[in-house]
Amino acid sequence: MVVHLGDGSGAPRAVDPADPGTAATDPAPEHPFLLLTRADTERIQARYLDDGTYELEHTDTGAHRQLFTDDALLVRDIVWSWIQRDDWWRDTVAWTTVDPAIAELDALRAELSDMLDGMSVMDGVTDELDRALARADDLLGADLDLGDDLG
Repeated sequence: MVVHLGDGSGAPRAVDPADPGTAATDPAPEHPFLLLTRADTERIQARYLDDGTYELEHTDTGAHRQLFTDDALLVRDIVWSWIQRDDWWRDTVAWTTVDPAIAELDALRAELSDMLDGMSVMDGVTDELDRALARADDLLGADLDLGDDLG
């Protein structure tokens, strides 16, 4: 099983469950998601949303299910049941199946968002380059008085 904690930056980081460090005790606002994966096709993710609710998503062999709740204990129980391979989380909880088209749109939105983030970095580089070129133009265009000692 692989455990990822999200710090809100959009890039999960792997955590060793045997040695989670201080991040494991931090509250949800600093680490708004927990992603657990088992094999390539099975995962469960709990995300703390801005409105104070939790979004749980489960994917298993192509099936994508989702649940929204404001009950942190329910989130804990679902994740623990999933870890233990107890069917309680699957049989007792009212999951909603996510339409594949919506899942595809979410994936596309995330991909485009990543691309736009990369473009904003390029904007910063471009701005710096523009300032450097403007400074070079100022220096080259300045009427430098080198003195009459050259002639």
